[in-house]
Amino acid sequence: MSLKLIYYGQNDGSTVPEASLTGDPGTDQTTLTSAGFLGGKIMALGAATLAQNTSVSIQPCDSASMVPYATLLNGPGEFSGAIGPSGSRKAPCVRAMWAGIVDSQAFAGAYTSFTIGGYLYCGAGANKGMYVGAPAGTGSYEIVPVGICTHVPTTSEPWLGVASLL
Repeated sequence: MSLKLIYYGQNDGSTVPEASLTGDPGTDQTTLTSAGFLGGKIMALGAATLAQNTSVSIQPCDSASMVPYATLLNGPGEFSGAIGPSGSRKAPCVRAMWAGIVDSQAFAGAYTSFTIGGYLYCGAGANKGMYVGAPAGTGSYEIVPVGICTHVPTTSEPWLGVASLL
């Protein structure tokens, strides 16, 4: 599942992963997964974007030093909607007040870390790009909420409901 939209917000299909893709599905899927390009994760604009006039690159957001930009819609794979050689090689993301659900590859913390109506934040360090229930630190980007919790994960329903503020 990764990310399932309930209210679509605004999709941005112009972004590409800030990762070197070879065109080999086996290699590219491993590269993208290792780099954290998983559906539902929070992305930031890539550093290469500033130096080049090409497609906008994105990377998993580390809120200790990056501004959250959008949420990645698709992860790596071999199908047309995926990031990879069979797809467009784009990394589409969603912005503008979307609502939906993300699975455990896009949120960090115990199920008790979240409260319905509570703010969600972008993680930092080992939790970069993930939704967390408390600010990751005290830096200017770490304390800015990126969503509101609409569903708390449970054992029987292991997904996090998000009303995005991005």
